[in-house]
Amino acid sequence: MRGNLFLRTYKKICITIALMMVFFAVLGSLAVFAEPASSKGPEGEITAESVLLIDTKSGIVLFEKNPDKKMFPASTTKIMTSMVVLEAVEKGEVSLEDKFTMTQEIFNTLALDGSSIYLEVGESMTVDNLLKGLLIASGNDAAAVLAVGVAGSTEAFVERMNKKAGELGLSKTHFVNPHGLHDEQHYTTARELAVMAKEAMKNQAFRDIVDIAHIRLDATNMKEERYFINTNNLVSRMRYPHYFYEYATGIKTGSTSEAGSCLVSSAEKDGTSVICVLLKSEDNSTSHNESKAILEHGLEDFAPQKVAKRDDIFGEVTVDQAAGDSDYIILSAEKNLEVLFPKDGNIEEVEQVVEIPDSVRAPIASGQAIGKVSFVYKGQTLGSVNLISTMEVERSFFGPVESFFEWVWSFTVVKVIVWIILAIAGFFVALLAIGFARALKKSKRKQRRSSSYRPPRY
Repeated sequence: MRGNLFLRTYKKICITIALMMVFFAVLGSLAVFAEPASSKGPEGEITAESVLLIDTKSGIVLFEKNPDKKMFPASTTKIMTSMVVLEAVEKGEVSLEDKFTMTQEIFNTLALDGSSIYLEVGESMTVDNLLKGLLIASGNDAAAVLAVGVAGSTEAFVERMNKKAGELGLSKTHFVNPHGLHDEQHYTTARELAVMAKEAMKNQAFRDIVDIAHIRLDATNMKEERYFINTNNLVSRMRYPHYFYEYATGIKTGSTSEAGSCLVSSAEKDGTSVICVLLKSEDNSTSHNESKAILEHGLEDFAPQKVAKRDDIFGEVTVDQAAGDSDYIILSAEKNLEVLFPKDGNIEEVEQVVEIPDSVRAPIASGQAIGKVSFVYKGQTLGSVNLISTMEVERSFFGPVESFFEWVWSFTVVKVIVWIILAIAGFFVALLAIGFARALKKSKRKQRRSSSYRPPRY
């Protein structure tokens, strides 16, 4: 009996433990399934080596994978090439109607198996059509002809490309050619390529071209009109309709054996616009499918949120040299600030980081920028807005005099001289004090002697 009782008790304990294990396993699985997908992004599905998704308006990072890794950009280089050309157009150096000619010298620099719009030696084409051939058909020959036509030589044009990169603050980017054919010294990162794309999309001419599904280039002095389908299949149904994404608006493909399949893409829906940079994917199919999934993540899992309203108050600052009783100013947001925010995020967790000086000097104009406020969510800055004065403060009558003495005091030599004078003055004050103390002591001794003196009695 006792043995049976022990056996029954043992079985009950085992069953209880098993049930508890099942319970916690189910609970754990529920916790995993309950985790919002948008907080993770499509990372589990992405095989490309380097990826970055940003909000086009603010540049906020929405998803990333190795965004700062040194990568080869292949033909996505042509984003910068077109930026430099369009900048020359804006400066009046060239016009879209100007014609550039393919020379034997330019032709000899090109790889025979590279992408091309099939320009022949002696053939001339307008800058406008060359840009379309560059961005839609990814013509390396168009890139080379544009470079020489705009800057006089490929080397001079590449200098402009690197200068532009420097102006954009791209410290991990270096170009050696205008088309992206492989070179170990021709590199960038997903993050910096996203900056280029964001800047390029500010140009209406660029946006119009990269959104074109297919194009017929005008006849030239040597050939009839040419027909090309955009190499970015996200914007075109012509070649591979299953890659098409109805919200896609650009931008540029790239592919070499060293760089893999690359795609810089953009999409817009209901006022929300995102840019995706995907580098070194396995093949063209993967780069398009993964880019599409990442773009969808940006458009579907994020929504605009207003984190600052114009005239919201964020603090006050003391005003030096103010006239009258107005010795402080109130600071408010300069404008509305709207950012893309995760739909499953808690807007209450956004922190406000206010940067304002301890004091400012009159005069202060109404609307003058005094500081800024940044909005941070889980360590990432969503955006910032200037803080401006809500009032005007005039300078006091004695303000210039105070400023003069402050200016004089700013010189180290003046401070040294003043401290030396003060030290000397202090020394003499100390000597006077010591002399006075001694004289007082001597006077007291005399007084005591005179008070203790008794004249003799006769």
